Amino acid sequence: MRAQPEEEAIVQLLCILGQDFTRTAANRRVRIMRTNITTLTQIWMTLLLRKILPSDHNTNLCLRKY
Repeated sequence: MRAQPEEEAIVQLLCILGQDFTRTAANRRVRIMRTNITTLTQIWMTLLLRKILPSDHNTNLCLRKY
């Protein structure tokens, strides 16, 4: 299964070199774990998820389900 170009751009921009999305058993990309993103991305994620888009679960960056 080939990745969408948008997903590849997200990985290159947000992830530590060599890291990627967590995948389901069907090899579908679902989330980027906090441990796989750069420090700057972690800072922005914390700001966004705690102050701008608060929710009960703020440890991962998830893709929308369509």
